[in-house]
Amino acid sequence: MSAHNQRLATAVAVAAAALTLVPSASAKSKAFNGKFAGTASVLVNGSAVTVKSVNGSGGAAGLTKLSGHNGTGTASGSCAFFSGKALLQGPSGKVALAVKSTSKGCGSETAATVTGSATAKGLSGKLKGTKGAVTFSGTFDSSTGAFSIVMKGKV
Repeated sequence: MSAHNQRLATAVAVAAAALTLVPSASAKSKAFNGKFAGTASVLVNGSAVTVKSVNGSGGAAGLTKLSGHNGTGTASGSCAFFSGKALLQGPSGKVALAVKSTSKGCGSETAATVTGSATAKGLSGKLKGTKGAVTFSGTFDSSTGAFSIVMKGKV
């Protein structure tokens, strides 16, 4: 290889290495503030709580569907603490949520105020590679399974 080609190959290799160190614009987390409404199936058996399914719609920032299943937790007094996995998805892509065990629903047997937090990780689309955290608050009616929450943070 000539000296010129060797320098050119070295320059290309250095440039390629530098590009791999620069995060893409799509890897930046985005502000998120959306409202979701839907239904959740929650079973309380003694002190054991199982969130069988969550399905909602609404949202913002191109994330219009909320879903989850197989959450677990513990009931204590008038509160049920829960954690689990959920997914936000829509035209912007998919974001995985890991709901923290400090999340809770407190109230009566039929109506609860829900508050909590989750870490967020972009899985696909414009949000692939993003990382962030969200908080949520709202209401849950266990007699109908209806819920309404506002979710805020970065995804």
